[in-house]
Amino acid sequence: MKYIIVILFLMLNVIRAQEAPAVQVISRSLPEKVLLRWAVDEPSAWKKANEYGFLIERSTISRNGLAVIPIERKVLVSVPLKPEPLEAWEALATQEQNAAILAQALYGDSFETSVPGGAMGSIYAVNDELEQRFTFALLAAEQNYEAAKLAGWAIEDTSVKAGEKYLYSISVAIPEEVTLTIENGSVYAGSDLYEELPKPIGLTSSFGDGFVTLDWNFDLLKGIYTSYVVERSKDATSFEQLNGVPIFSAQESNNTKEISLSYTDSIPNNSTYYYRIKGKNAFGETGPSSEVISGMAEQKLEYAPRIYKKEIPTEDEVVLFWDFDPKGNDLISGFEVRRSTSNKGPFEIVKSAIKAMDRETRIMGLKRVNYFTVVAMGKNGVESESFPTLVQPIDSIPPAPPIGLKGVMDTTGIIKLEWTKNLEEDLGGYRIFRSNNPELEYSEVTQTVLKGERYTDTLQVKNLNREVFYKITAEDHRYNRSKYSEVLIVEKPDVTPPSSPVFKNYQVTEAGIQINWIPSSSEDVVAHAIYRKRGDDNEALWEQLMETNKISDSTYVDTSVEQRGVYNYTMIAKDEGNLESTPTESLSVVWQGKNMDGEDLKFSGMVDRELRFINLSWRVKDQEVLEYRLYRGKGEDGLKLYKTLEGSIKGYNDVDLEVNTNYTYGLQSVLSGGRTSMIQKVNLKY
Repeated sequence: MKYIIVILFLMLNVIRAQEAPAVQVISRSLPEKVLLRWAVDEPSAWKKANEYGFLIERSTISRNGLAVIPIERKVLVSVPLKPEPLEAWEALATQEQNAAILAQALYGDSFETSVPGGAMGSIYAVNDELEQRFTFALLAAEQNYEAAKLAGWAIEDTSVKAGEKYLYSISVAIPEEVTLTIENGSVYAGSDLYEELPKPIGLTSSFGDGFVTLDWNFDLLKGIYTSYVVERSKDATSFEQLNGVPIFSAQESNNTKEISLSYTDSIPNNSTYYYRIKGKNAFGETGPSSEVISGMAEQKLEYAPRIYKKEIPTEDEVVLFWDFDPKGNDLISGFEVRRSTSNKGPFEIVKSAIKAMDRETRIMGLKRVNYFTVVAMGKNGVESESFPTLVQPIDSIPPAPPIGLKGVMDTTGIIKLEWTKNLEEDLGGYRIFRSNNPELEYSEVTQTVLKGERYTDTLQVKNLNREVFYKITAEDHRYNRSKYSEVLIVEKPDVTPPSSPVFKNYQVTEAGIQINWIPSSSEDVVAHAIYRKRGDDNEALWEQLMETNKISDSTYVDTSVEQRGVYNYTMIAKDEGNLESTPTESLSVVWQGKNMDGEDLKFSGMVDRELRFINLSWRVKDQEVLEYRLYRGKGEDGLKLYKTLEGSIKGYNDVDLEVNTNYTYGLQSVLSGGRTSMIQKVNLKY
């Protein structure tokens, strides 16, 4: 018996995919010609298009790699293409079924189908006669290119030239007085675009008792092949086609599920057969054959053992009992017992050559977990296997303690634990225990046995504990628990910034501004930093003056202040996690500038007897002077204030003099804030 499972053709995938009717067109570029195929994608519009006919226009858009400007246009038909008269179909329709179906769909007085069961039902189940004509006409044209040309839905352009590329436009010749709209279809082609048809790939086979099922992926080459033929051979040389009609897809493709095609062939057992497939496209071309696959159908063993009882007399042995229909005794050579540590296998032979008449056997050397099957060994090499049965001897030995426990906690409180997998065959899983104090009792965080070697826990990060402690145990299927693993210490990430330092006092000294503070009280503080900015500048930014890693430091002298004015200071503390405290409340200090010493003011004088004056000059180092006070004394008289001069003046000529008199001059600078320098003196004789 043969089964054909069909699953659709390229053109049907777009039917009803658009709201407005349109011409759908495909092409095949050959070395000396271009083949075109088209169809209208809506039944009523399809019927009208057959009545009005189709126009084909070719636009030459490039020649030898260069754009053709202006584009050269050519109409390939002098009159609209319409279906040929019925008598023109007779020769082809008598030879090919698809041509007959297409002629009946176009010209038949009636077109009725019944809906059979099975896979073809989706093709036949259409709503009315017009849709039936439409559907079967497109399907038949897809299978026979010559019939498509008779229907006016295909054309061969043999006037193509090498090096030229074309854009073909297919339109319906709708009369001007008709309001129907059918969108044009277009396709890009040219003889230089020729590609050889590819081999079908992915052919697989499954041989059973008296049959083989072939499967292959339709989606992989659905843009090239619309149907397939299956060929069979007994000698891998001479092949014959099996399917009378091509196998195609009657299922709409979607992006989530691949479409497969399959074919089931009935064959005798114990003979090797060879299979291959070939793809056919919408232009009547048949591609190269796929790779050949082969195999042999074999008779199945109709009877299978069934283990119905097991006895465990000691911890190291088991007696298995099974049923097997006596009618199968003559078909088998005996039994085998196979074992695995999992019901899914793989199974290994633990006892063979058990007689065909036996229905029980004793197995020694049990493991902690044993899955046994009894296999009937057919004389023809075919096996029949029982379902697995679990055998576990009395077990009081716990698994080994887990090793390799490690973990890490992130800033959100998520802890990820992992460890090395235990190797016991009967391992059931693990249990995890946690504590905030290793000296106190641990609580279990897994309420059931955990499968796998990873666990995710969640804790509050912001609490008083800096660490959390974990240990785990392993448990087997008999609920024997191992000893605890080694304790794992997981450090919590630091998400709490340190407390802020506090300014204690300050002092304005000759050297600068001395700041004293109380360090941060947090235990994990690693540094303190001081920042400064000018208080009279609203746009000024904080600049770091210093950072000290000595936690005991509590004094800093700012010697970098130069201009007088208000200076603001603030501080932060940093911890081991590089978190910063809130800045301290700003400290404002008024700086009047440094006091002047003797080296900051240079004062000198010179006597000019010809012009009768004494020239006094001075120079000040890096100070802003508001005014100068000039003192003078004669002989033994003390100094008295003589003149007051502006701070910008750098000299003075004294002309109020007496001959042969000793003069003593003194100069004092007055700075901002009323600060004054020491009086610098100079003695001169006039």
